[in-house]
Amino acid sequence: MRTATTRRPALVSLALGALLLALAALAGDWQHAEAQDGRRAVAISVGGSHFGRSHACALLNSGAVECWGANYSGQADAPAGRFSAISAGGWHTCGLHKTGAVECWGDNRHGRTDAPLGRFSAVSAGRRYSCGLRETDGTVECWGYNYYGQTDAPSGRFSAVSTAGGHAYGLRETGEIECWGEYCAETDAPVGRFSAVSASSSHTCGLRETGEIECWGFNDYGQADAPAGQFIAVSAGGIHTCGLRETGAVECWGYTFDGQAQPPVGEHRSVSAGAYHACAVRVNGIATCWMIYNGAADVPAWLREPGAATVELGSGRIVAQRLADGRTEFGWQPVGGGARVLPQQRYFPTDATVNRWLRSSPIEVDGVEIGRINARLLADGRIEFAFTAMGGERILPQSRYFPVGAGVGRWLRSTVIELGG
Repeated sequence: MRTATTRRPALVSLALGALLLALAALAGDWQHAEAQDGRRAVAISVGGSHFGRSHACALLNSGAVECWGANYSGQADAPAGRFSAISAGGWHTCGLHKTGAVECWGDNRHGRTDAPLGRFSAVSAGRRYSCGLRETDGTVECWGYNYYGQTDAPSGRFSAVSTAGGHAYGLRETGEIECWGEYCAETDAPVGRFSAVSASSSHTCGLRETGEIECWGFNDYGQADAPAGQFIAVSAGGIHTCGLRETGAVECWGYTFDGQAQPPVGEHRSVSAGAYHACAVRVNGIATCWMIYNGAADVPAWLREPGAATVELGSGRIVAQRLADGRTEFGWQPVGGGARVLPQQRYFPTDATVNRWLRSSPIEVDGVEIGRINARLLADGRIEFAFTAMGGERILPQSRYFPVGAGVGRWLRSTVIELGG
């Protein structure tokens, strides 16, 4: 929803899963993350709209997406696959597959995750709706809640789109900015040519082709008072804004009493300002978040801890999909991307006995057997998954239940299973 936008070509995605278990834990703080070589973050997107209801998603160099934080609607349950962009919205998230297809997950009220078919070049998830930029003709197509006309995108060609609460902004190929939805008449974009735009519910900022940032809209905390000088990216948050200097330094302004406008020092490649906090990706793939608030969740351990032995041994997730014949196929998805591992024995039968554990053939990663997937049918019709490491005990991930009403052909996944060193 508020991922930084940059001069073309985009440095990061514009604005950046079905639920396996009812709720995910919301303990911990936003904190410094250390990324291993080969599993680095290249972009980040911060979503959410209330205290304690925030989530963030990182796009990894492998094309995989990793999300954390509030997950009461499944907004942090990123599907498997290879993505080129990610956008975290209010209660949902959308990703752009490398094939050009858009996939959204999380809260689907008003159809906000019902992405249309076809190829897109960009996607932006707003508070209750989403918009995508068509690859073929540059038109904007939006879906979801439309009380204020925020999904009624104007016709014509655009080069970028950014969504917020009840309105959206598009960047014309000619460099002009156009608004549709709520508050557009009160917050008209300035004239002139821009190379990027980032919208939030309170204000909007654009990046001039000359590199200066100009903001407009509400300015009660100074969130629209952009500093002078040249930037390469800008991200408008709730009541603060962050920009990325050409040197890689992050600079923020606006509401700062809780630390939103106090970013860490260092060289960065991506920045995203959320409702009450912000995150950035350093040039070495480390993800950093600041402004600690209650309810914010931990960055995943495998991403924040350098040299974690658990990652080297193949920490990952159990993935499963419902087949047309009623069986359930399952496999192993290594953390940070990589090819999905499908063991030879991987089909859960339709006539399985309740509470009887079945197991797959051995899972091999890089020629090493790491364990087996276990599964059993519960009395309520769900399938419970677990993992048994070679010579170890059965591991029960927090999200491990395959729902009765899962759609055919859609891969769902568990929370991360961390194997010992």
